[in-house]
Amino acid sequence: MPAALKPRKKPLQARSAATVDAIVEATIRILRRDGWAACTTTRISTLAGVSVGSLYQYFPNRNAIAVEIVRQRTRTYLDAVMAADLSEAASPDEVIDATIAAFVVEKRKGLDVSLALRDALPEVQGRQAIIEEARRFVPALQAKLAAAGAVTADTAQLAVALAAVEGAVWEMMAQDEAAIERPEAIAALSRVFRAAAGFSPAAAAR
Repeated sequence: MPAALKPRKKPLQARSAATVDAIVEATIRILRRDGWAACTTTRISTLAGVSVGSLYQYFPNRNAIAVEIVRQRTRTYLDAVMAADLSEAASPDEVIDATIAAFVVEKRKGLDVSLALRDALPEVQGRQAIIEEARRFVPALQAKLAAAGAVTADTAQLAVALAAVEGAVWEMMAQDEAAIERPEAIAALSRVFRAAAGFSPAAAAR
């Protein structure tokens, strides 16, 4: 990830963390209300209640703030996946459905922000940020799925599957923004995940 898309420094004290949180939250509020075009650093800093100079201490530009939002939201989605209750799943297929359902439920909660950022993702290398965050979760997710009876081939393939699901979500919404709100979205995304992760029909039947 280029330096221009990374935070300038990490907040190490509570006051600094609160400043960064205010900047991120202000950006999200503007995104929800007026979209990406309205997210100028001047407007963000005003709404956050900090000076533009303070904003620039942490973020070199608005793109870096957008990347931070993408990273935070990706972590939120994957935290929800890791917290999913798989104890009632009776087969690998049900394990995957429950995992994807947890992802979709969390995704729906912030759909307005995702849509507002959609046009900015290529500019801020949002897909790369998503993949980088997803990779951090892969070993733990692989262990969780295996413990529930859904054994994946390897971590690299599981990382590809996570990226494939995220890509499928955007493709679905490009055709119909309401697609992810429909019940059949979980089944469709589960199929994408199974195929990309290497779950064979025979393995799913065991």
